[in-house]
Amino acid sequence: MNKHRAISTTIVAAAFALLGVAPATASAASAAACGVDPHDGRLHCSNEAGGLPVFHEPRPVDAVDYLDTTESWFTCWTPGELHPGGNTTWYGTVGDRFGNFGYVPASVVHTTSAFDADPSRYGLRRC
Repeated sequence: MNKHRAISTTIVAAAFALLGVAPATASAASAAACGVDPHDGRLHCSNEAGGLPVFHEPRPVDAVDYLDTTESWFTCWTPGELHPGGNTTWYGTVGDRFGNFGYVPASVVHTTSAFDADPSRYGLRRC
């Protein structure tokens, strides 16, 4: 990891810590429960609990909503800022409180590293 990437990862981890969001480590059971529904094209998956911020852009700035549930759906994915999960994959979703669309980092969604590396391969469209 280069110096700038290490600094960026540290800054993003600190931002999530201030927001009370811990990086996720997907258990085998929760990751196995994740999948893209062929009928609606959405990724249905469990996620971290406790009012996760949904951001306007794929970076931890400007929360536009929150995920309060631990089972959510995600309409698409996009590359964004490096997050505590060690990758740049962010998932698009609609928040629970206000119905606003935004992004959450892959680190809070219980997907596998393989899924996060190429969500399109598994049928999730790119935003």
